[in-house]
Amino acid sequence: MKSIMVLCLVVCMIGGCTTLHPIANAPSDLSQHFGDGGVLQSGDRVIITTVAGARHHLRIRSVRDGVIYGDHDSVPFSEIASIDRRDFSAAKTTILVVVILGVVGALAAAISSADHPNVGSL
Repeated sequence: MKSIMVLCLVVCMIGGCTTLHPIANAPSDLSQHFGDGGVLQSGDRVIITTVAGARHHLRIRSVRDGVIYGDHDSVPFSEIASIDRRDFSAAKTTILVVVILGVVGALAAAISSADHPNVGSL
């Protein structure tokens, strides 16, 4: 039973409180997603997949001269196959909190009943 609870907790944590949303699937689409009215802004966390298949996880610092600059990495528009933006998900966060509270409550009840001297006697 404990291993099932731990497995459920690990699965929930892996999903975390974020969701990936596809932004662009071709370099020609990218220019419309940046700037004043664009979908992507400085500070956004993205996963960029290049045409070579490499994946770059970065936080956008700036976009200049056809290049996306992150904290420690940069990727030219011409090398981008797709971009996914990581967004906060209220639903996933709520589910994660409920599951954690349920697991903690179940463990507390199990510990409490196991320590009670009259458990199991009729």
